[in-house]
Amino acid sequence: MLRYLTVANWKSVYSPVEFSMVATSERRHGERLARVGRSRVLPVAALYGANAAGKSILIESLAALRDIVAGGRSRGEALPTVPHRLKGADEPTLFGVEIIVAAPGDESRRRRDWIFYYEVRATRREIRYEFLSRLRSKDEEVLFERSGTDAEFYGDLDEEPAVATVKRFLAPNRTILDFLGSAEEPPAMIGAVRQWFSSELHIVHPGSRFISLPGRIGMDELFVGAMNRGLSAVDTGISRIDLEDIPLRSVLDDEKDIQNVRDRLAVEGGSLMFGDERTKYSLLSLDDAEGLRARQLVAVHDGEPRPDGEPVRGFTLPMSEESDGTARFMNLLPIILQLCEGPSRGVLLVDEFERSMHPLLAQELIRSFLDGVGRDDRRQLIFTTHELQFMRVQLLRRDEIWLLDKVSGETRLTRLSEFSGEKVRAGADLLGFYSSGRLGGVPRL
Repeated sequence: MLRYLTVANWKSVYSPVEFSMVATSERRHGERLARVGRSRVLPVAALYGANAAGKSILIESLAALRDIVAGGRSRGEALPTVPHRLKGADEPTLFGVEIIVAAPGDESRRRRDWIFYYEVRATRREIRYEFLSRLRSKDEEVLFERSGTDAEFYGDLDEEPAVATVKRFLAPNRTILDFLGSAEEPPAMIGAVRQWFSSELHIVHPGSRFISLPGRIGMDELFVGAMNRGLSAVDTGISRIDLEDIPLRSVLDDEKDIQNVRDRLAVEGGSLMFGDERTKYSLLSLDDAEGLRARQLVAVHDGEPRPDGEPVRGFTLPMSEESDGTARFMNLLPIILQLCEGPSRGVLLVDEFERSMHPLLAQELIRSFLDGVGRDDRRQLIFTTHELQFMRVQLLRRDEIWLLDKVSGETRLTRLSEFSGEKVRAGADLLGFYSSGRLGGVPRL
């Protein structure tokens, strides 16, 4: 889970801004808040603002930080920092996060939480500063601190054999968290933090595609059932999703490539995702005769019965031919289902959540995510939106709504719960307050 995010000198943000997922004292929807130590952590947050106010910037900052931490870059490769052009062109970008990760332990029992603060300051060429500490109930345990390529390690971490290698071979553009965390047997705390970035932080941009969906459909019947129930519940016209055989040559037209894929699957087993939008992210697998089989994901539309009772034959459509709204729903639903299963840990960041979707469909996705969330869950949904309907239906708490404005060329964040002077109390007409412009975050027309 994410508790705090601090960003400075990143795109339209220059002065530090802080985004918090820690709940205020508001009681509404209190049953769905995660209990972590003495704090209550929110499961959802919505970012509102006018076009170009900087809503996407927070999503992009965590995407950039994930790339810095777990991108595995080579020596000399540029870092994905974009400083404020007018005020910070020659200064490093700062990212700081306070996160909650699972301490290693028995998967059959509820695992303990570790809370870490991680900070990095970087230019396009180098890491200027890096810091990691574990936050305990009464104090803070510093694990390492770095300035340039000089690093100090503390406590048991200083005794780790890999630390000597870090001190000797650390590249200016690589983080200690990545260097140590990607080792074959990383120190437990370092490995847990890096895994949060690489495995628990899911980011969906407006054009993102859940390209591993065909593979999941081909192997997981329970997942297929959940997907089909979700599609049926919102009246998309799709009765189910399936895999349909397509000509192998529409995916691979070179005999050498076909043989290479066949040989690989013969050794490794399973299936292989292959292609792009043109080849519709095909799933390649071996059939019973050891021949190569190509399938693509399709939506099955059942025909409606005629007045005489005779069934009307249905049809299938490749997902690339479905409407934009249906495709968006199809690409968000599996990630939400994935977060709601198993240990229920992960952070889903979605830019332009309602993109091409009907407001009721978008609401249903959010409700599906929040359904059953409670004190022991560790999943979060953070999204940017222009959809005012979310305020009207009282789906969100006041501390789960953030407004973004651009002031003197800089993006500013304000939590809706901070507007006590405007009498934005629990149960108030949030849509009316926001639409009137009294709270900011709307276009100046």
